Amino acid sequence: MADDLTQPVIFLSHGAGPSYYMDVKQTPMFKGLDKNSKAATVLRNFVADHQIRTPKAIVVFSAHWEETSCTVNTKENHTLLYDYGGFPPEAYTIEWPVTGDPEVARRVKGLLEARGITCKEEKKRGLDHGVFVPLKLVFPKADIPVVQVSLLRSMDMSEHLKIGEALSTLSKENILVIGSGFATHAGLSKDLPWAEPFKEWLHDVISNPKYSANERKTKILNFKTVETFSKAHPSREHFIPIGICCAASGYQPAEILFSEFSIGCLLNDHYRFPALK
Repeated sequence: MADDLTQPVIFLSHGAGPSYYMDVKQTPMFKGLDKNSKAATVLRNFVADHQIRTPKAIVVFSAHWEETSCTVNTKENHTLLYDYGGFPPEAYTIEWPVTGDPEVARRVKGLLEARGITCKEEKKRGLDHGVFVPLKLVFPKADIPVVQVSLLRSMDMSEHLKIGEALSTLSKENILVIGSGFATHAGLSKDLPWAEPFKEWLHDVISNPKYSANERKTKILNFKTVETFSKAHPSREHFIPIGICCAASGYQPAEILFSEFSIGCLLNDHYRFPALK
């Protein structure tokens, strides 16, 4: 019966601002990430298509929250942070009345501190669009508590992997760990020659079953040596959640659940990593 309480670790690409809730006529530049797109449909059907059991809570890392020290949102009742601009008025009235879970937040803080990782608490910040935009589609009933944890402003991959490793036991406690970012975060308007080579490198690193845990970790840590990386990610915040998810699973190979260049070179990927054995 213990397996019934085990959750995978999920990485989701979260779309362009609130585009998943906009008609293509409202935001024509985001055709492919609009509310009628295949990408939006994939998220709406995510739970059913991938047999995701209802978790006790969700712990989520978004590309859009950075702090000097790792910080956990301990709010009991969340607000939403509309951290985007230039969209139609209705983009700023999206609702997703999900609650927090202070007990799970304390568990996260305790696990991090037990590994020597400084963890602060935040009680005012709303959930940013990297959280509510994809998760409102995946869990529209807003009936599963959500705890958001920040990234580190340093963007140091090794420190983020330590965070993922520290939280690896959450999957065995019926808590769904989710990373929210993008597989690439550049080349929105056109196809560029670096896109396919980067995709091949990324998919190999996260899903090739031939790699040991140490080999996979080393490859992630060596991302800066990959010629195409800086083109795919001019800044690292959308890539870091992939590393956290991989670390939280013990660097096991991921299953690639969905992958497409939704717009230009914007690689829209979703991955499932198994729980740490």
